[in-house]
Amino acid sequence: MKTTPTPAEVIACSLKMLPEDQWIPASETAIRINPANKAHLHQFRQAFTDTVIPPAHLALLTAKRWPSTGVSLTVSFLEAIDPALATRILSHMNSWTQYCNAKFTQVSANGQVRISLLGNGYWSYLGTDILHIAAGQATMNLQGFSMATAESEYHRVVRHETGHTLGFPHEHTRSEIVNRIDPVKAKAYFLANDGWDANMVTAQVLTPLNDSALIETAHADPNSIMCYWLPASIMKDGIAVAGGTDIDAQDQQFAGMVYPLPPKQLLKDHKDVKLEKVEIKEKNEKIEHKEKLEKIEHKEKIEHKEKIEKLEHKEKIEKLEHKEKNEIIEHKTFDHKIPDIIPVNPNNPVVGATSSQVPSGLEQRVSELETVVTSLTAFIDSSLRPNLSKGALSNE
Repeated sequence: MKTTPTPAEVIACSLKMLPEDQWIPASETAIRINPANKAHLHQFRQAFTDTVIPPAHLALLTAKRWPSTGVSLTVSFLEAIDPALATRILSHMNSWTQYCNAKFTQVSANGQVRISLLGNGYWSYLGTDILHIAAGQATMNLQGFSMATAESEYHRVVRHETGHTLGFPHEHTRSEIVNRIDPVKAKAYFLANDGWDANMVTAQVLTPLNDSALIETAHADPNSIMCYWLPASIMKDGIAVAGGTDIDAQDQQFAGMVYPLPPKQLLKDHKDVKLEKVEIKEKNEKIEHKEKLEKIEHKEKIEHKEKIEKLEHKEKIEKLEHKEKNEIIEHKTFDHKIPDIIPVNPNNPVVGATSSQVPSGLEQRVSELETVVTSLTAFIDSSLRPNLSKGALSNE
């Protein structure tokens, strides 16, 4: 069963730092790979002319982005891992590739990005710094990730740490957020939790370099996937910075600016979007056509059913009419036969009379029938029985 962590269980990212003796070499590597990484140093000097920071700490201000022509990095896992889990993690790492020219490919061992699931916490080294990590050591850690981990954590954590690997720092370096941080409380907090000294906290948390943020616009993006979680205890207004839970629109824009998709890819994406719209339109048209056919079929079924019912009703009426007609004919035939069986009695004109001679009315008709029965009985007694008696005597 997949579980979603409660707020108290959420593990915040801790951006992994190289050993101090590697800061300057790593800065030089970053500038060699992408000369634009040096721009941050110039901006810092312009913004803080009276601030003196040691060269090693100044080196930390160097951006760690890969070449703007694109990023293609291999990925391996330090421990044995279920192939399904490896595929799931890689799929979330490559979620960035739809917005920028970046690709992560799994290899069996010695990848440029080396992931461990056994270390403590969630962390990653920043961009080109991974090149200074010794072989066999992790460059990213995803503590306890498994197939049972909630999908929301894959979005929040794996995509966030991958952003660090792409060279994207925490969004908290924007002045809008930095100005809300209490320096004294921040230094005490990061010393206790991350072991950072005052200079490190100044460089990594309290230095408001707008160009080091994800979006080089006037406002910080608190919903960015790269927005660092900051506790309410170090904020002047007492309001925590919760951080983002997935790659948002500004993240997509920034990633595409740092690592632009090649023109062919942009054209392909445009075509894909256009094709998708056409496919959606065709799908909707098919649905509408299907619904129209279903309505026509339904209407035809109803009309056919009504037609059958009308025909059946008509046939039933005709049968009833035919039955009534036959009954009338039989009744008339019977009326005509009565005078042949029973002579008309002059003293009782009803006896032997036809139906045309009988007054109308139900009671009258019943009376007539009773008279007929009485006459028949009298006829039998007076005519037939004496003859039968004589025949019997003759036989004797």
